[in-house]
Amino acid sequence: MSKPRKCDVCGEPFEKQRIGQKVCDYRCAVKLPQKQRDKAFKAVTRAMKTEFNKKQKSWWNNEKNEGSTAYWFHRWVRFRDAELPCVSCCKTKAYGWHASHFRSRGAAGHLRYTPDNCHKSCHECNSHKSGNIGPYRIELVRRIGLERVEALENDNEVRRWTVEELEQLRDKYRAMTKELEAS
Repeated sequence: MSKPRKCDVCGEPFEKQRIGQKVCDYRCAVKLPQKQRDKAFKAVTRAMKTEFNKKQKSWWNNEKNEGSTAYWFHRWVRFRDAELPCVSCCKTKAYGWHASHFRSRGAAGHLRYTPDNCHKSCHECNSHKSGNIGPYRIELVRRIGLERVEALENDNEVRRWTVEELEQLRDKYRAMTKELEAS
């Protein structure tokens, strides 16, 4: 006696009576081809949707997408500053580390991928204190100098990233991250 198998259509357990039997009865056997077509259609649709999304700037700026520019840039920032404390509160241990922007992405989107504008920050400062900007600026002046901080603060040039530029930036930061991981 074989162990019960789950029907591929309805999910009910059943005893196999033939080799290769995938369904419990004739009603499910009739529905099986449609279910297989639906599964194949969903896979093709998912692939097409991913390809379509890669043409959208929002996909490249979403840090949750492992292939995006934002994902690799933020990862690179965390590796670059791995030995440094939080830029805002100087903690060395935290619940989680973020890549915190001195000038926010909403206010200065053109500085989103500028290394001087982004540093490692603890979860508390970045999420709960909106970057804790006062101490952030003091530490930033110490790290990169007053001239570069003022240059960041005065940079209000309108800049729109193209998908090709975002892809090039992604490749650059991915290579830099891999290099830091290897060392």
